[in-house]
Amino acid sequence: MDAQLDNTAIACSLDQIGLSDRRQSWHTLSERALLDIAMTGNGLRLSFRPGHDVEVELRRLVALERDCCSFADWSVQPDGDRLVLAVSGDDDEAVTAVQAMAAGLRSTPAAANQ
Repeated sequence: MDAQLDNTAIACSLDQIGLSDRRQSWHTLSERALLDIAMTGNGLRLSFRPGHDVEVELRRLVALERDCCSFADWSVQPDGDRLVLAVSGDDDEAVTAVQAMAAGLRSTPAAANQ
């Protein structure tokens, strides 16, 4: 992914080990608290079960992602009985990259039933 988005490369700045560790952190959080994933017109929306520990971890991961994936906009907001992460891009390449970030993340049957 070497395309340019307003002079910002659509690429991850992590090396293979860092990328693997980050994916594992997202998978661990999603297994524990992910309720829903929805693709949007400009990215995706992930809903998580609320809880202090979930919010702390979600905000930690978002802060890390803002550093390595600066082509995307990251937002965490409470929404009723869930925490919502919205990730968006400004053009088709950025949107595709953002939506690909959710590949492999799944809500657990227990989380989906709550």
